[in-house]
Amino acid sequence: MAPVGLAYFHELGLPNPSDEAAVRDAFIKLAKQYHPDTGPNANTEKFHRVEHAYRRLLEKFSSDRWNINKCEGEYGLYYEQKKKWREEKQEEEEEEEKDYGIKHTAPQHRQYLSYEGIGIGTPSQREKQYTKIRAQRAASSVQDYRVKRISESHPETALVDKDRKEARKIRTRYGIDRMVDDVIQEAMARGEFDNLSLAGQPLPQRTINPYVDTTTHKLNEHLINNGFAPEWVVVEKEVRLAREVVRQKLRQARCRLGPLPLTPHEQSQWQAALDQLRTSHIRDLNKNINKLNLIVPLLTQQLTHFPLRLEAEKVLKEGETREEAEKREREEREDKEEERRRSEERSGMLVSIMSLFRRLYS
Repeated sequence: MAPVGLAYFHELGLPNPSDEAAVRDAFIKLAKQYHPDTGPNANTEKFHRVEHAYRRLLEKFSSDRWNINKCEGEYGLYYEQKKKWREEKQEEEEEEEKDYGIKHTAPQHRQYLSYEGIGIGTPSQREKQYTKIRAQRAASSVQDYRVKRISESHPETALVDKDRKEARKIRTRYGIDRMVDDVIQEAMARGEFDNLSLAGQPLPQRTINPYVDTTTHKLNEHLINNGFAPEWVVVEKEVRLAREVVRQKLRQARCRLGPLPLTPHEQSQWQAALDQLRTSHIRDLNKNINKLNLIVPLLTQQLTHFPLRLEAEKVLKEGETREEAEKREREEREDKEEERRRSEERSGMLVSIMSLFRRLYS
């Protein structure tokens, strides 16, 4: 072993009697010098020899330490420590033998607290009774599992069972309602409600919003009764009227155009009408909608911005064309003319009848 160690010490550039710290420092110095990533002085083969020598010397130092400790024996360097550990272990074993606490008494009492409180008698009798109960539970669980599997494999049967359960709930609810109605009718027949004020008169109609507190509801009711209304009601009415005005403007613009498809000139007229509505009416309408969404008491009553593009497409497809509008106006004029002619005939006939009566009684 000595010649091998001497060769490794020589590889690291150290004398033979060198300690582990000197070997480590020499290896670090040579590794920085010959590592492949160090630069121009790199030497891969030299680095591998240095690393191999360093690892073999570490194994040699470890083996020497093991041999030294092994030679100490049971009565060597660690004798006192081993003796102390042995005494502590013996004391722990003695303490465990002297402990007659919960570890020894718990099993004797735990048997009376087991079996989920089922059964009476001795522990063995209670165990038999508990076993029977568990067997019954297991059989019931197996039966329920089989029924569930059959229901899942036959969806129509599962739907029937579900409908049957829902029908049973409805029947139970209606049964309770009928019972309450019968009790009220019997009380009315006995005259138990005759001493109430306003008996026989219908109850006042009260529409109470469940999402509004009582104070706000009373204030709104007082304002409505005195001719006032909450701000969101007024804003909602303005939004509704403004949307109807925009739709009317779209219909009027459509009446000035021909049937689809539109000519380039008509398309430019239609786009100009939409741009005018967007700058004049739609901007104010959307502002009012934003204001309404901030003050409305219910989220379900909030509105979205006016969809001008969708409304324009709908009016463009379903609205009256120029020819249809002219035909309608012509028919209206003819109807008015016919109505005027009939009224003139009726008035002339009435004048002739009055003149005839004058001649007869003059």
